[in-house]
Amino acid sequence: MSTRKMITIVTLIAAIALASMASAQTTLWDQATGYESWSQGFFNNIAGGPPMGSTMYTVNDIVVPAGGWTIATVRVYYDGFDASWAGGVTSAVLYIEPKVGPNPTGDPSTGTTVTASAVTLGNGFLEISASTLGVALAEGEYWIGLTPYAPNANNIHVSVPAIGADSPTYDAFGFPMPMWMAWSPGLDGAMLIEGDNGAVAVDAASWGNLKAIYR
Repeated sequence: MSTRKMITIVTLIAAIALASMASAQTTLWDQATGYESWSQGFFNNIAGGPPMGSTMYTVNDIVVPAGGWTIATVRVYYDGFDASWAGGVTSAVLYIEPKVGPNPTGDPSTGTTVTASAVTLGNGFLEISASTLGVALAEGEYWIGLTPYAPNANNIHVSVPAIGADSPTYDAFGFPMPMWMAWSPGLDGAMLIEGDNGAVAVDAASWGNLKAIYR
């Protein structure tokens, strides 16, 4: 083998290795461990409205450390009672709001619609995920939720012990008016966030400028 060919091969191997390193994702927030033993759960789906459907949004509170995050993937976990979700979910609403009080204050239907998928896991549960998000968040506390457009409301977003505040849920058809309420004390929805530590420099987060970041 000639020296030139050897250099070319080594260069290609190095380039592939660097590309793999660049695509690797770090677990930024892990609230998925132990979800298989869930007790109470949450409605978290966009599937029409009463009397035949239900649209509810559930979020978790997270803490982004100094340096910020660039979120690539958000995963949420459901029971697998209705297998039609696997292959039937193709999009979801990603909702992010700075945490400034005990509950969110915004309307989650104004979140960003992103490509998503649902797969049945080997343990009988469902994973809903949205990837290649590229969401940059500065240091601070946020509410974040991923709510799938689903064929029906038959599956439940399963629970894990709460970190920080309990997961609140927003019923889009709530009476007398929609509002955020924590219906499962001491519990959060099972969620895993992946990406990179360190984010594109952004100003101190506010509800107005945050929407400009992730839209």
